[in-house]
Amino acid sequence: MTPMDRLSQLPFVRWVRRYRGPLSIAVIVVSLALLGFYVATHQDSVRRLLSVSPWVLLALGLLYAGVVLSNVFITYATVKLCKKELPFAGSVSLTVYSTVANFFGPLQSGPGLRAVYLKTKIGLRIRDYTYATLFYYGAFGILNVSLLFINSYPLLTLLGIIVGAAALYVGVKKFRFHDRLRFIVMICMMTLAQILLTSVIYFIELHATQTAASYMQALVYSASANLSLFVSITPGGIGIREAFIIFTQSLHHISLASIVAAGVLDRAFYVLFLVVLFAVSSALHIKQSLLHK
Repeated sequence: MTPMDRLSQLPFVRWVRRYRGPLSIAVIVVSLALLGFYVATHQDSVRRLLSVSPWVLLALGLLYAGVVLSNVFITYATVKLCKKELPFAGSVSLTVYSTVANFFGPLQSGPGLRAVYLKTKIGLRIRDYTYATLFYYGAFGILNVSLLFINSYPLLTLLGIIVGAAALYVGVKKFRFHDRLRFIVMICMMTLAQILLTSVIYFIELHATQTAASYMQALVYSASANLSLFVSITPGGIGIREAFIIFTQSLHHISLASIVAAGVLDRAFYVLFLVVLFAVSSALHIKQSLLHK
């Protein structure tokens, strides 16, 4: 019996599997309470958000929806990489709930929630899911590190992409994923799309706060913010992401005042986006549950 199999037999894990229905409702209630608390204690951010043009908010909403959709496809491809099946609706719900958990929970709670859900729902071993997820995190990390230098040292960007391709080849050989290469390609393409969508989001937010930054500056700014994913030990990466952006200021050349202003706008809007996303997803989930009764 493997360590992961022994883990699945622990009393706590068996209890979670037995009461996953009530626990799901509890997670929804607690998440909504946390969202409400955040909004209530960050009213200045909400007021700043309301002063922004509605067209800017619409554009941000569509772009963030695109980011969530890219995560849905990444989750789908990751599960297929493990030779398991997850309905598309299940992938959407899982992505939404793990996105909320990832923002409010410390230490990147989202991946842990996905691993436990997939273990319980479709019997996907946590070890297998962890190995498959490494392709996403590898692509995400290498692409963002490479893009840090696209403005100042483009040859380093090219070198980073070459190294990434070589690492991908080694990973495919090591885990013997030759017959599932299309899913690895999907993960990499969706990761790239996610990074580009995020860079456009930051570009719009910088201009909405009267910062005259080029798109290439925003791309470097976005890459530095994305890298904070790996050390986010606070809810929403608060303080960590800003530290990464400030640390790479010599690469994107965006002022501290602009970083703070754009950061406030982004956090305020993202919380609102999560509230709407979570409410819509929960309503659809409840409706689907009623229809199946």
